[in-house]
Amino acid sequence: MPFTILQLLLVAGAAQGFLLAFLLVTRRVNPLASRLLGLLIFLISIQTLLVGFDNREFFLRFPHLSKISWLLPSLFGPLLFLFTRKITSEKPIWKRADCIHLVPFIVYFFYLLPYYAKSAAEKSAYLDNFEAALQDDFGFLNQLTNFLHLFYVTLSLFIVKKYQQGILNSFSDITQIRLRWLRQLLLFVLTVMLISVIIFYAKKWNIGWLTQLYRYHYLGVVALIYWIGYKALSQPRIFNQFELPVTHVPEPKKDVSISVVAEEEIPKNKYQKSTLTNDVADTYLKQLAHLMENEKLYLRQELTIQDLAERTGISRHQLSQLINERLEKNFYDFVNEYRVKEAQRMLVDPKYKHLTTLAISGEAGFNSKATFNAVFKKITGQTPSEYIKSYKEVV
Repeated sequence: MPFTILQLLLVAGAAQGFLLAFLLVTRRVNPLASRLLGLLIFLISIQTLLVGFDNREFFLRFPHLSKISWLLPSLFGPLLFLFTRKITSEKPIWKRADCIHLVPFIVYFFYLLPYYAKSAAEKSAYLDNFEAALQDDFGFLNQLTNFLHLFYVTLSLFIVKKYQQGILNSFSDITQIRLRWLRQLLLFVLTVMLISVIIFYAKKWNIGWLTQLYRYHYLGVVALIYWIGYKALSQPRIFNQFELPVTHVPEPKKDVSISVVAEEEIPKNKYQKSTLTNDVADTYLKQLAHLMENEKLYLRQELTIQDLAERTGISRHQLSQLINERLEKNFYDFVNEYRVKEAQRMLVDPKYKHLTTLAISGEAGFNSKATFNAVFKKITGQTPSEYIKSYKEVV
């Protein structure tokens, strides 16, 4: 029996998935996260084949493959969540608590075990009336699977958001660690899931023309596999694990010299819940301003809050608290505001007119021109060229 175009597309997507799964499982960089993603794509590829050949003739020929497509999806959400957690983790190791996310698979397995234990003849008798058997696909178990998927994708997006907030409070350059591709992946998955759920219930309730799309909704999964493959092969660094700063830092140094730097008066109740007193916080803020303005620590492109904590002798936790609560900004913005001021000075200084904008951005502490342009525009409301032009007009 010749393949339909839909089956050819699904088989091609599955083949791509098997190849990608192999490449990910054999990676040495962040092996746990890579293997979790590889296993997820491998299982999705198997599911894609089962969906592609979801017809009476196929399952009567291979009855023991029936209802496997009910079990495999119970792992999709948990594996995606665990992958997200490990690739954003400071120490990506398997923990005993991670096993709890395998509970849905175990529950599904034992629920379906009586059917799996049946003989081929018994399964064939059940599948002989394929239309009636197909209606079982829309029962409570697969409905639960849909909500399980949505729950884990949402949870994964929450993890990524928390990670992004964390790196903004730890790094002054996030070009290589912001994991923008991961958020795109999760939003892609969420979109595919939402479409799948809509079509699932359209088929279950026989809602007009939407029922005709049921056999084609898995093309979104094929597109997802190809997208991940493209990202993995064309931009392999996106799957690298970046080490976050350790949480242990030295105790604050004593007798650190400070300069008198004016600070705006801050309401006393603003800082009442802090572990720092207002007097100590004010002293630390002056010390911090002195180091940033006189020693220009912000010129270090890879400056982290851990580096700054060690240099000032202020614990990382207290330093983060100072920047977040007293200055009302994250570490990333705190450092890059200094960098933008430095760039503004250099852009209009005749001494640096021989340097390109790219060179000036590097001298000011930025690691890429794209980041420099984005941050400069965010802080000043102008592009670097617009800033130069407006300065010349004033002068």
